[in-house]
Amino acid sequence: MMNHGIDNDRLAPSALALRCRGLRVRFGRTDALDGLDLDLAPGDALGIVGRNGAGKTTLFRCLIGAERADAGSVSSSPPMDRESFLANTGFVPDQLGAYDWMTCGSAIEFVARLQPNFDRSWSDRLVRALAVDRAARVTDLSRGMQARLAFVLGLSHRPGLVLLDEPLLGVDVVTHDVVLELLASLRAETGCTLLVASHQLGDLARLTDRVAFMDRGRIHSIVDTESLTGGTCRLAVRGVPADWAPPVPSILVRRGDEAVVVTVDGDGHAVAAEIRGAHAEARVDVTVLSINEACADRMRALEEA
Repeated sequence: MMNHGIDNDRLAPSALALRCRGLRVRFGRTDALDGLDLDLAPGDALGIVGRNGAGKTTLFRCLIGAERADAGSVSSSPPMDRESFLANTGFVPDQLGAYDWMTCGSAIEFVARLQPNFDRSWSDRLVRALAVDRAARVTDLSRGMQARLAFVLGLSHRPGLVLLDEPLLGVDVVTHDVVLELLASLRAETGCTLLVASHQLGDLARLTDRVAFMDRGRIHSIVDTESLTGGTCRLAVRGVPADWAPPVPSILVRRGDEAVVVTVDGDGHAVAAEIRGAHAEARVDVTVLSINEACADRMRALEEA
């Protein structure tokens, strides 16, 4: 995981803490959010992982006021009214349809007039770093260039809370790397609080300190990113009794004809040694999982539960 270089004693005064309690949003008979609780301390960087329809976008829309919650609350620290909260929050969506009729320059100026904390020098720095052509029409931009513009529009006021909803989906590799470096620099310089939903799990490994697993409108668990990048193991266990149970708490257990496959946090080789010590005939193969595999097994466990 990238070392973001953030000193908690030097957090920017604008860094926000966020607290969600019992958020519920219902569409017809479906609860898009089902009593969701979430806490972010100033300077936190949290990723959200979930299947399509888990409620991630609905959560972001609630936070920025685009969706009204049927129940629950959202609060920040320091406390502020809705207008002040939005002035200190930066939102980067996955699409920029609302600006199609503008040029990049006119879109930036439009945001500058709306955003009381707009920072002209910082915005110009973003435009240069992301190579945004002010004269280009938004509707003519490639997917990658629209993503670059979205970051300029969402971050030009140096927000204390940054919300990213699948912002790099489908962009080119150059844009992808430029934006990740920009976000890492922003966090290092300002200590902003970051909440990012992404299916690109490698991005979460570079940007976040923890990952929340979301399913059916709730946050079910939060795991240190470090545990997902080399700290999760899968054990294929053979030669144990049919009713055998793992000797340690497990993320996922799957029983097949050939083996019992167990996913665990921590040192898989130590667990394998414990299994062999208890069952002389046991054969155990250990695989250290990638972040994609570690997250997939946690999502499978949620679905099974």
